[in-house]
Amino acid sequence: MPRKGENIYRRKDGRWEGRIRQEDALPGRRNYVSVYGKTYKEVKSKMEMVKTGQNPSGKGFPDVEEAAGIWIEDREGYWKPTTCAAYRQALEKYIIPCLGRVKINRLDNKVLENFASALAEKEGNALSVNYQSYVCAIVIRVIAHAKKKFGYRMAVPENPVVKSKKSPVTPPGEYALSVLEDYLVADSGRDVSLGILVAFYTGIRIGELCALKWDDIDSAEGVIRIRGNIQRVQAPEGGQTKTDVVLQAPKTADSVRLVPIPPVLYPLLEHNRREGDSYVIRGMKHPWADPRTVQYHFYKILKKCGLEHFNFHMLRHAFASRCIAMGFDVKSLSEILGHSDTRMTMNLYVHSSVQHKKQLMERFDTPMAGR
Repeated sequence: MPRKGENIYRRKDGRWEGRIRQEDALPGRRNYVSVYGKTYKEVKSKMEMVKTGQNPSGKGFPDVEEAAGIWIEDREGYWKPTTCAAYRQALEKYIIPCLGRVKINRLDNKVLENFASALAEKEGNALSVNYQSYVCAIVIRVIAHAKKKFGYRMAVPENPVVKSKKSPVTPPGEYALSVLEDYLVADSGRDVSLGILVAFYTGIRIGELCALKWDDIDSAEGVIRIRGNIQRVQAPEGGQTKTDVVLQAPKTADSVRLVPIPPVLYPLLEHNRREGDSYVIRGMKHPWADPRTVQYHFYKILKKCGLEHFNFHMLRHAFASRCIAMGFDVKSLSEILGHSDTRMTMNLYVHSSVQHKKQLMERFDTPMAGR
């Protein structure tokens, strides 16, 4: 690449590029900001503007709303629709109304602290501490993106909200699971009951269950292929509905996986198998079932069984805990659940049952003096 001047180069595509070293570069790493132009003179002028903290586009610092629009436009191609919808909702509902007109170079730690306090005190709609932290983190990401994109000399504020520790999750007890299992097996001729049984015995997510087709269940290999995820997301402005249902890739790359079919589930699948690529749980209006509809049927089943209400996702917690009790190693269980990190499996989904704790405590059957 031909070079002219201090860190100014002529690129192969004909444009000129100027590189400015970041003052806050990490030790041992080269960290540069680049500006581009059609001529050497244009690039040199932009570099001078960046060094003095000005916007190289000549428009001055953008406000938060403009910077957020740039962030969304640049990054949405890398996000799943559910992720993008969640960011848009937080921006439109909380961030833009309060901070939209604030110039990003004026948004310091104090301003962000005041914003966080306003979120905590929001009348009639108080946000959890973790969601307050999430909203503030989006503001920080917007500012950091603008700083990197345009090479601004400015500080990025710190998140003023520290996430609270999640309260321990208690999955349903063995009796409730046994009653639910008996009902689902007896009713397995229905799509929805058979589908819930699949989740009961494999720990797959509700979105993965709704996207599951019979072609994904390979009886010869004895595995279920998880390669889709159906989710309900916030609809774009101007749409006829508030939310849309979308079929997308699973949650993460590790979520695309093979789940072995347990022997207890195999005959139920074979007895009710349908040929072709139809969905395991069929919908009334669509070939697939809406996760919200499956949740509704699940709650009805719990009521018929005389069981206390619990969320569908608790089946995943209960499955993981049963696996550990049966001697599964954490690495294998983590891969079955589609996690990238075994720590997530242990921290979120593995729970010791009360019965198991009792068995452990029964080891104290004699006083120490008598041993």
